[in-house]
Amino acid sequence: MDSQSSTDSSTLVSEARNDDRHGGPHKDHAVILLHGLCGSQLEMGSIPKQLKKAGCTVIPLTIDNYSAALTNPRVSPDWEAWCAVVESRVARLKEEFRTVSLCGLSMGATLALAVAARSKDLLSVVLLSPVLQYDGWSVPWYWKLLTVVYDMGFRNWSYKESEPYGIKNYEMRRRVAAALEKDGVAAVGAAAIPARHLRAALRMIAFVRKSLPLVRTDTLIIHSIDDETASPRNAEVILQHINAEVRKVIWLGDCYHIITVDNEREIVTNETVMFIKRSIEIHGNELSRKYLGHSSPLKDRRH
Repeated sequence: MDSQSSTDSSTLVSEARNDDRHGGPHKDHAVILLHGLCGSQLEMGSIPKQLKKAGCTVIPLTIDNYSAALTNPRVSPDWEAWCAVVESRVARLKEEFRTVSLCGLSMGATLALAVAARSKDLLSVVLLSPVLQYDGWSVPWYWKLLTVVYDMGFRNWSYKESEPYGIKNYEMRRRVAAALEKDGVAAVGAAAIPARHLRAALRMIAFVRKSLPLVRTDTLIIHSIDDETASPRNAEVILQHINAEVRKVIWLGDCYHIITVDNEREIVTNETVMFIKRSIEIHGNELSRKYLGHSSPLKDRRH
């Protein structure tokens, strides 16, 4: 449900208008930011700042039983409720803005895909280190057994984050480790993810894998070839199975999973902003997405 304890309260659109709306050619575009599972907006790095500089309105969304500050380890979350919060926000923003995009990191990217498969109201989606399978080189061999343990009824446990915390940069990793020890959350997310939240995320992944052909909105994927959490195969599967006419993938070679704060963070930020601006220029200034749904295919097909 679209609960009041999430930051999707009824006052947010007006707050965005007063505080975050910028002038310029992209002032009629809103971007919803989706951090990783049990994480926070710290994960998004400099992307919010640069999107605002580009004239977009930025909506840093937090969600009940998804975001770190709103997580209850004893509650069994529902991934469809996560989607419903995002979809509700998109619908409200569409009343205020001409176009809306989603930008998600890690499981936030998977959540963005789930919404894109269920909605025709999005201009574009940016998928940063999307996860369709936990198959990176640091994932422990016993990972798949955890779901078996959960389904057997043992549910009061958490999956603890460990080195390298999704970050290749040593100095950043050291600071993250200190923040996790002190506060339990850092730029890479939470120190531990409750079993119930992991199970809900896996159910969402199952839906997304089946629903990729329903994704038709402009799509940018940025993924590291050395991602320790989700291998490059995750990005390849998405690229192969979505039906977006405009699609693009960027491969990174000097970072791990949390690409927004690692060695190539500037590339990630710049490519994200440029892709969204280009989608606005192609679609947003002349036509609504409803009209585009009935128009001829775009000539600029990217692979």
